Amino acid sequence: MIQLIRRNPMLAAGILLPLIVVVFFILATAIPRWLVDPPQYDFVFTSMQNSTTGVPLEVRIVVEEKRVRARVYKSKGTYRQVPKLLLFDQATRAVSEVAITLPADLESFEDGAYLNIPDLESRAVSTSRTSPDGYEVHGPSYRGGDFFPFFRSRRSYSFTLHKNGAVVAIPQTGSSTPYYYNASFLGWLVD
Repeated sequence: MIQLIRRNPMLAAGILLPLIVVVFFILATAIPRWLVDPPQYDFVFTSMQNSTTGVPLEVRIVVEEKRVRARVYKSKGTYRQVPKLLLFDQATRAVSEVAITLPADLESFEDGAYLNIPDLESRAVSTSRTSPDGYEVHGPSYRGGDFFPFFRSRRSYSFTLHKNGAVVAIPQTGSSTPYYYNASFLGWLVD
């Protein structure tokens, strides 16, 4: 085998160089994951879903006084965007929807009244894009450029967490509609 390599150095280079490049890229992506601690904080975000049916309400989800709050307004139109409140749980690496309790009597509530979010009532929120443990949330965003046939523009419907070269992809919820559509980051749960 060594004699074959000595007699044909160009053949050996043609075989070994691509293998070396592949190994280099595998190590370049794997090493940061091994050296960086995993995320320690959960985060919440919203995803707007279009709706033409249901109750005549408009719900707005915001962060006020370091708490996630939902306010409800009466709506006269039949077409509106309904926000879903979603939570990324770092311990399970899963995304789940957080329930928002609608008022029982739609006629008696005041416009702009706050709704209950039992799962997040006692949790403080930091609206910084960087978590206390140093992870920065990216996305969803437009990526790419149009230089046919090499590159095509596309929209990335995903959140990712970045820290010192390590990247953690945030999974889908399992529904047919990506929850990332028209998504907005709200904040890190810091308590």
